Amino acid sequence: MGLRLTAGVIVILAITSSALAATARLTLPGHDSALQDLQIRTLEPPSPKYVNFRPLIGILSQACHACPGKSYVAAAYIKWIEQAGGRAVPIRFYSSDEELVRLFKSINGLILPGGLTDLWLDDPYVVAASKLVKMAEAENAAGNVFPVWGTCLGHQLLQILAANTSYNELLVQTDAVSHPSTVEFSDVAKSSKAFATMFSKRPDLVQQMQNPEANIVMENHEFGLPPAHYTLWPKLNDTFDILTTTKDRKGIEYVSTIEHKRFPFFGTQWHPEKPPFEFSDLTIPHTHDAISVSQHLSNLFVDFARQSAHLPESKEEELAMLVYNYRAVFTARDIVMEPSYDGPDITYFLDGEESELEGLPPFVFTKFN
Repeated sequence: MGLRLTAGVIVILAITSSALAATARLTLPGHDSALQDLQIRTLEPPSPKYVNFRPLIGILSQACHACPGKSYVAAAYIKWIEQAGGRAVPIRFYSSDEELVRLFKSINGLILPGGLTDLWLDDPYVVAASKLVKMAEAENAAGNVFPVWGTCLGHQLLQILAANTSYNELLVQTDAVSHPSTVEFSDVAKSSKAFATMFSKRPDLVQQMQNPEANIVMENHEFGLPPAHYTLWPKLNDTFDILTTTKDRKGIEYVSTIEHKRFPFFGTQWHPEKPPFEFSDLTIPHTHDAISVSQHLSNLFVDFARQSAHLPESKEEELAMLVYNYRAVFTARDIVMEPSYDGPDITYFLDGEESELEGLPPFVFTKFN
């Protein structure tokens, strides 16, 4: 698939109808020619602050086994984006480099979701995530806003990519599956992009996130990254600020919220998408405060996405990208019916046969991060 460079005209607030699309060239060492030739469609000038009120957010799919599809996206991440005014675009982790480039030029942000994928550096999922994150780094370094969010497994993955080491070296075992908990804020959290507004306008939420009687922070993972590893792997300390830490049931401390020092990249070991949208796990908090925290963070992320001027080539391409082209399955009911189920309530399966969806074979999500 050839790469194409286009100029378009768009009307967004103060940007006039004669504004032409400009391009920015990125060079990504270590990737093939498709990535070397990456050219990003953007609006020029990128002013005012918000240049896109129809943001598209890419969500990297994950492999699933014995299920009606080659990969999946949990619907809670889609809804989390939608509650802030964004639209979800599934990105298959097995996409070609040309496809990754095409999608990246069209989306305005990226989510690396939680899940159960292995995080070896040569795993296809990690390789695809690495390529997308490098594109995002280059885009931001060139002065063009492009946010990245990692939840749980995605939070771990952002740190693994920064440290350039496998998860078995960086992470430790934790007892935090189905564990509503708290966070301890670091000194830099108050001035961070993620929490500055919460500290100034919603100090009650800050207090509740630390309140062991409220436990509004939903943890659900088997591994975590100890804060001390930021000293052992200097690249981590050079790349991210630790905003919060959390302790598991046995008192093991791990990094629970991070923010990139330069770019709008964020990671939470905990799940802000679960309180409003997941109900199978009875330990998930659904209080007003838990949902307010979720809304704060999705608003934060999508707000950065509104500052990205990436555009699809056409209306037809835009519609074809959206997750609504795929069938959602009520997995908590149709595929598994057991008290211990902790997978997604609703799941979008990609590249499956319709007959598989109709049959709904037995399928179990386990060991979610």
